[in-house]
Amino acid sequence: MYLERKEDLSLYYFTKDLFSDASYIRIEDGYPESEIVIPTVAVNNGAIDGDKLELGNRKLYAERVWYFDIYAKTKSQRDEFAYRIFHALEESVPVYDYDGGFPPDVVTQLGCLVPDKVRVEIIRIDPNLTDKLYYRAQVVYFAHNNKF
Repeated sequence: MYLERKEDLSLYYFTKDLFSDASYIRIEDGYPESEIVIPTVAVNNGAIDGDKLELGNRKLYAERVWYFDIYAKTKSQRDEFAYRIFHALEESVPVYDYDGGFPPDVVTQLGCLVPDKVRVEIIRIDPNLTDKLYYRAQVVYFAHNNKF
């Protein structure tokens, strides 16, 4: 399994753990493929930018983007989820090796995702476009693995 997928899984399980006190919230790895159950937080990977920072070094410094899409019943629920994720991402997120399955038999840490930037965006939904009014937000997480 590629390191990038292990980073994706680490953020997914980090989010599940973050909301472990609220079992009514559905946490998805990727966009929900069936009908969305409200409330849901979907963790999606985005772009990877790789830059060479040292002459002669073949390794790329890779900055990645993840999107935490929030689907909530109310404005206050949406804001609570967004703020919880925003503040949790201020710290580095450990990346674990999931090649042995989950939970891993032997916990091997493959660095940490160090935040470069975190942003909360409110997504406005026109009530005329949907039968069911729900509240949306997106937390955008820019980070790099410190195991560069």
